[in-house]
Amino acid sequence: MIARTLKYVFMLSVLLALLGASVCMAEIKPATRQIPRQGPLTEREMDWARTAWSYFQNNVNPETGLAGAQPNYSPFTMWDLGAHMGAILSANELGLIDDKEFDSRMRKIISWLNVMELFRGDLPNQFYSADNGAMVDWANQPGALGWSALDLGRLLIWLRIIKERHPEYAEQIDRALMRWNWTKLLDRNGTMFGASYYQRDENNLIRYAEGRLGYEEYAARGFGLWGADTTAASAIHPYSTVTVYGVPIPFDARDPENEHAPNFVVTENFVLDGIEHNWDLPENRNTNVYRHTDPMQAKFAWAVYKAQEGRFLNTGILTAKTEDAVDQAPYFVYDTILGHGIPYATLSHEGKAMPELACLNTKAALGLWVLFKSDYTDLLAEVASTMFEPGKGFYVGRYEKTGKINRAITMNGNGVIMEILLYKVQGKLLKYSNKKSYWDKFFEKNSLPSKALPPWKYQPYITIHKYDP
Repeated sequence: MIARTLKYVFMLSVLLALLGASVCMAEIKPATRQIPRQGPLTEREMDWARTAWSYFQNNVNPETGLAGAQPNYSPFTMWDLGAHMGAILSANELGLIDDKEFDSRMRKIISWLNVMELFRGDLPNQFYSADNGAMVDWANQPGALGWSALDLGRLLIWLRIIKERHPEYAEQIDRALMRWNWTKLLDRNGTMFGASYYQRDENNLIRYAEGRLGYEEYAARGFGLWGADTTAASAIHPYSTVTVYGVPIPFDARDPENEHAPNFVVTENFVLDGIEHNWDLPENRNTNVYRHTDPMQAKFAWAVYKAQEGRFLNTGILTAKTEDAVDQAPYFVYDTILGHGIPYATLSHEGKAMPELACLNTKAALGLWVLFKSDYTDLLAEVASTMFEPGKGFYVGRYEKTGKINRAITMNGNGVIMEILLYKVQGKLLKYSNKKSYWDKFFEKNSLPSKALPPWKYQPYITIHKYDP
């Protein structure tokens, strides 16, 4: 009976939000400047945090301390693990868990990072299982696949945030990263490399320059925080723009010589860069949320927001797009602001158009809400905040064409929402302690040249593979 009542309340709230969207459209005024939302959470926003945190209350394996990417799906990536660590920190800072629970959850993950099996002894594999912490493939079968530089970049960001805010974990975090073979990740030009088996042939490991405009610069922040030279990966050039509804949308203008790097413009990477780094350069201590030491990234994020606001004002379609899971085949799509040059395209990994799977995405909507205070993001938050399963977490979103809920629930999505809410309270999440750690003191007198550590001294050239694995 209680479950049925909750269901009716949920459906009513969605209906009211939909009606509200149509009623309020005429009242929406275009945003004219970037104003972040700052201040304590309201009781309603605290409910959002409790909802997002419920994912981690329900889906962490108590033995391993790890969680799968979705309920009843044990594999997770290093990108997901970064979201998991961000959620734990946010839950503690927002008062949802005490220091004892925070320490228990965080220490299990960091301890695992120090003993986890590495792909070929070099780097974290693309997937691990929350069941036992072992390397697996996406089907949760034992297997080694290669590594993702983008995923490792996000993990590096969160390991640095945790290390700076909680120096008691610094030594173990430093030791975990000293296990990595950084020679495989970056070349002397500062380009980041991922690797995969070509057609799953273990005798044919190929490497590829990973990332395009947006995600590449975001992940490079992580490597830069640990001293690596990311000159090529951090460079925004060459880029170009496509103007839609008067907004120049930036996109990566490189020739897609390496077909592995999809050239999509989405919201998530710009939101993460804003809330974690304030669109500041690595190692920059600025905490003023109105000033950014990487103004081009702030400018691009603004364009990504305005392009979505413009679509709503011109078509009435509530728009907050990013890549994410869907609750039907192919189970993951790139829901873009610009995909392969097409505005607002929704594409599979292979580039097949899938407009029926276009979504109003929850984490994208709330990310825009916290970074760009406006009439439009007020409306986005009203709708997005209704899309959840009580006690289980936020859904990925709502399909644009039908209004039907995309019932996928993900660790990353709920972790990102936790971060978003912490940003509203505290601003930039990367806060420096100015304390020397084990890493700093070790490399004052030592080096690990076989692992390219410290990373700014020993980066070799790496040959780029030109074929999609």
